[in-house]
Amino acid sequence: MNASLAGIRPRHKVVFETMGTMATLTIASNVDADQVGHAAHVCEASLAGDDHRFSHYDVRSEITRWMNGAPIGEAARRDIQFVRDQCILLNIASEGVFSAIDPVTGRLDTAGYAKGHAIGKAVQALRSMGVQDFSITVGGDTFCSGRPDSKRTWTIGVADPTRKRRVIAVLEVRDGAVATSGAAERGSHIWNRRPSSNLLSFTVTGPDIATADAYATIGFAMGESGIDWVGQHEGYSSLAIRADGVIISDARGLLAG
Repeated sequence: MNASLAGIRPRHKVVFETMGTMATLTIASNVDADQVGHAAHVCEASLAGDDHRFSHYDVRSEITRWMNGAPIGEAARRDIQFVRDQCILLNIASEGVFSAIDPVTGRLDTAGYAKGHAIGKAVQALRSMGVQDFSITVGGDTFCSGRPDSKRTWTIGVADPTRKRRVIAVLEVRDGAVATSGAAERGSHIWNRRPSSNLLSFTVTGPDIATADAYATIGFAMGESGIDWVGQHEGYSSLAIRADGVIISDARGLLAG
């Protein structure tokens, strides 16, 4: 669908670097330019704050200092503990497929949940300032809020893992998340992939971005059985692409590719 269709004003788009990747904030056309600038600043600051909190690559980050026994603020300690607890629950629910322990170093690595958690906090920050119609994508994981305009819902393309810059399917989303894991994505936390898995990518839709992101990692590692596993969780559905190009899906809002 083309935003330049007659009668539809173009949306506002802001692109910036964060968390070692690129972020894109798209805001509906009914928001004025001054509010767009403020919203972009709020979104970028929220994500930068969580990058400082959860980066395992920065020796100055709050989680690295916490792991090394250095003092950190109470708000940071509570947030880190929450993310750690969620990782433990995901490990139990997936029977060990999801893990926040790096098998090489034996150290805690929360990146499989923390990025989605950070996106979710940025979503809440935008909504708290009165911006309701937007989408935010960080490193391929997206949350859509409201509508891009009065006539349509957000549409999110699922990348073809065998052909660059091609879309293999399109998902229609309103107030929900789309997260993808796969061989072409960054491999963090896909440490327990089952030998029987023949998937190239695994996409999950659902109400919470951090959970959808983790479920995508789990589903990809499980293989085709991940479709049923994700579907057992209320509000979540998935789309998997096999090595032979076949799409397997129970995803809601699936449109033609």
